[in-house]
Amino acid sequence: MRIRSQLQSASLFAFFAAWFSGVPVWAQDATIAYANPSPAPRGFVFEGMANPPFVQDAPPVPVVDPAVQLAEEQHRAEEDFALRMKFFSAIAESDKATLVSMLNAGVDPNMELPFPAPEDFQKRFTESRLRFYVSKERGVTGLMMAASLGNHAFVKFLLIAGAESMKMTKRYKTCALWMASQYQNIEIMRSLMGVTEDHASNRYRVTINLSRQKAMLWHDGKIEFETPISSGRKSHPTPKGRFVVTNKYRKWTSTLYHAKMPFFMRLSCSDFGLHVGVLPGYAASHGCIRLPEKSAKKLFASVPVGTVVEIE
Repeated sequence: MRIRSQLQSASLFAFFAAWFSGVPVWAQDATIAYANPSPAPRGFVFEGMANPPFVQDAPPVPVVDPAVQLAEEQHRAEEDFALRMKFFSAIAESDKATLVSMLNAGVDPNMELPFPAPEDFQKRFTESRLRFYVSKERGVTGLMMAASLGNHAFVKFLLIAGAESMKMTKRYKTCALWMASQYQNIEIMRSLMGVTEDHASNRYRVTINLSRQKAMLWHDGKIEFETPISSGRKSHPTPKGRFVVTNKYRKWTSTLYHAKMPFFMRLSCSDFGLHVGVLPGYAASHGCIRLPEKSAKKLFASVPVGTVVEIE
């Protein structure tokens, strides 16, 4: 009882001492703890230390001259511009040594042509489409330029270095694959699509004879089946040439004529392809190759993306 009474007296004394000192009761323990810190660990010496370990001075803030900073930024911009122009000039001039050297040195293969490009650089291109993109569009890449120029070797170099085949320009959302399709560079298109020597599409080929209104599927050099078709009428003729299957859609609706085109296989990123349709016995479409449903399903299931289609 005597011990308990002494403890209670000590508690009351501490309470009133804290009250009259202006320290809140709830902070009493913290105050006592800071007033009577625990002894330092053995071997730990405070005396003579300029800065105890729990007190650190803030590092001085360096003073940067705005004029110097601006000059450095301008210098970096000039170096970047020179690097980009060297890269694109190598592609435009078919300078293999310079391009390979830059790629081996780690230059970004996806770097974009400066906008606007220098006028003397624009004048190198006489073909209207490529010159338009070089002069009017932002985001043109070296891969786009190489594909448009038909330089298959440079396309391969850039792809190996990590160039993105589906990277798009800023305004018109154009990619290297679409640009290659505009120049009918079928082999470049296939490289951009990742078609290699052992790709499944190399075992297939589709040939379309417009005069006979027939299509044939070839597999490993042999005709697998033949089917009637209905190609474009005189006012909307089906284009002739070599194309490649770039997209396959089980369900598709024409964005031009709002007609359903099941099992649609787009050719060379264009607005026509092969699909299920009515066959009246003559050329009657708006440019696409209509197929009987059974034939369209078979072609769709058999033909991989990247397969070459020849129309004559």
